[in-house]
Amino acid sequence: MQNMRFYGCDAGSNRTVTTGPRKGFGINVALHDEVQGYTPTQPQGVCNHEGARLRIAVTMKSRRRLLFCLAVVTALYAFHVHLKTAKIFSNVTWDAQDDVGQFWSEGAFQYQFAEFFATHPIRDWGQLSRDGAVQYPDKIDDWAEFTVAMEVPVGVLYRLGGSLALPLPALHVFVVWYDCLVSSLSLFGVFFLARALWRSDGAGVFAGALYAALYPSYGRTVKNLFLREDFAIPLMIFALFFTVRALQDQRKRDQLLAAVFWLAALASWHLTQFVMAPLLVATTLVYLGKGETLRLTWFVLTLAAGTVVIPVLRAKHVFLSPMMCVLYALALAVWINGGRKRATLVFAGWVAGLLILSALLPKSYGEYAHVYQLFVYKLQLLGVKPVNPADLPWEARLLWEGGSFETASLYEFWHSLLWCGPLALGSLGYLFTSGKRNACATNIFIVFTLLLVPLAWMVVRSFVFLGFAVAVVGAGLVAERTWGKWVVFVAAVWQFAMLSFAPLKREQASPDEYRPIVKWLQRNTSTNAVVLASIGDSPVFLAHTGRPIIMHSKFENQRIRDRYREMLAAIYGSEEQFYEFARKYGADYFVYDVGFSYDGQDSRRYKADKLGPLDAHCAALLFENQPEQLRHFQRIMESGRFTVFRVLTSP
Repeated sequence: MQNMRFYGCDAGSNRTVTTGPRKGFGINVALHDEVQGYTPTQPQGVCNHEGARLRIAVTMKSRRRLLFCLAVVTALYAFHVHLKTAKIFSNVTWDAQDDVGQFWSEGAFQYQFAEFFATHPIRDWGQLSRDGAVQYPDKIDDWAEFTVAMEVPVGVLYRLGGSLALPLPALHVFVVWYDCLVSSLSLFGVFFLARALWRSDGAGVFAGALYAALYPSYGRTVKNLFLREDFAIPLMIFALFFTVRALQDQRKRDQLLAAVFWLAALASWHLTQFVMAPLLVATTLVYLGKGETLRLTWFVLTLAAGTVVIPVLRAKHVFLSPMMCVLYALALAVWINGGRKRATLVFAGWVAGLLILSALLPKSYGEYAHVYQLFVYKLQLLGVKPVNPADLPWEARLLWEGGSFETASLYEFWHSLLWCGPLALGSLGYLFTSGKRNACATNIFIVFTLLLVPLAWMVVRSFVFLGFAVAVVGAGLVAERTWGKWVVFVAAVWQFAMLSFAPLKREQASPDEYRPIVKWLQRNTSTNAVVLASIGDSPVFLAHTGRPIIMHSKFENQRIRDRYREMLAAIYGSEEQFYEFARKYGADYFVYDVGFSYDGQDSRRYKADKLGPLDAHCAALLFENQPEQLRHFQRIMESGRFTVFRVLTSP
């Protein structure tokens, strides 16, 4: 990549940024003060398109270097896949012959969709438009209600392999391999993203190496199995890569590809919009603060059209979500281009009006009200969960639980980021003290990374985003100074040396606890028998018995959140109340588990605001301690933590 030329724009002016040539990892970068096509009549604050373009003179040497770097990243990819599969397959709960209980909660929910696509031809896919099993008695359009983009490829590939008589493993083993292979593609995205941002092949390689050894790159995949984020995060990182390219070049191709990858990520995982939101806020802050104008017309139009055309995004009203409202307002401010003060007023006015309109649409706000309320109360309470559950509204109380949604401690930042955190701080310190003017895309990505820090603090799960961002920022030291290469190299070696192939503890019920219940339901109930169980266990029973379920854990569905609240109020009320709830939704069997009796801040009793002493006639206590006194439920099978009750049609 010799003779690379980068052109940038001074904030709020047409003057092209200039610096002297520098060397870094075999790359020469020069910023020139004369740009072909520059005219002094261009609007104030608008970057010259030719001047903003990152030009790389492709030579045989640069091609060979790129191929070598890709070979290194491919080796990292193979190692990363091996790390994850080794941890999964060495777990004492893993069974390559029996899939029952290997996937739990959301993972089991997704697994049953993968199994559907693996066993049904395309002509049967219309059945998912009126699915009566996933949320009985409702008829659910799975295409519009759930993001099933991840399950289609794995199911189709497995079915195709079977039709070709390939020696395939059991479906659940195939799904795990698919999950690990796809999720590790993030390494290639990180490589290309860092390479584009820092204009350095070396920065790309080291960013991939740093990220591969971080817990967020493999931990949740290993512990939970088959999460939507495993499929969506590689798409997000490639979307960020093409977004950076679009910001640098403003080419139509990059804008379209950026929009397509963002749409694919949004259609794969609903939380993608909470990654796009910090990116849009960062873009807005850079624009309003530095006066840099970015006219990405094709990006905005394609993204807006996609949120209307794609069924699941249209059904969730993503086209008028707060994230998209900010995008529209920013695009209008840029289009008007009337100077920084006028642009700020235009942006503020439009974003306020659009957000009010968004709040008036039940789907736009209501489907994610639990997420918004969680963030609001985390900030209000400084991340400390109140002892009294009544101090939190239902939506925030529902999502604020231990594990993925707890507040991060200082130790968690070290555990999840390791040396990438200090490296990112060092890279930022160098950039801000060196006196050099950064490119617009670099400024935006830096602000984006900084905005991810409070997001990760509020919700531990968000370290899966901050992890790749700090790896990219930290690798920027490679492109700046020779000592930076050595510092990053030593950090990467240290992180790899500390890796362990030991299995991670899985916190859900073990497969041995599920198998007796699943076997009993398969042998002793009709195929249309409706099962009522907890939100985490219900998808397991659906996936392995095919029996319709009343509850599940896909909380971006407001109806299921309201139903769960109703269930908790009933089970901690009287037997009559719980019986009315069971009959209202057509339950034939209730699978009780001991989790209903637990207390503490992460318990179901906390969510129900029932931490105090329960009434002696409370349904939960009767199920736990005195099932023989129940009038409307008959105990028919017990195994470990689970007890199966038949719901009687008459006392």
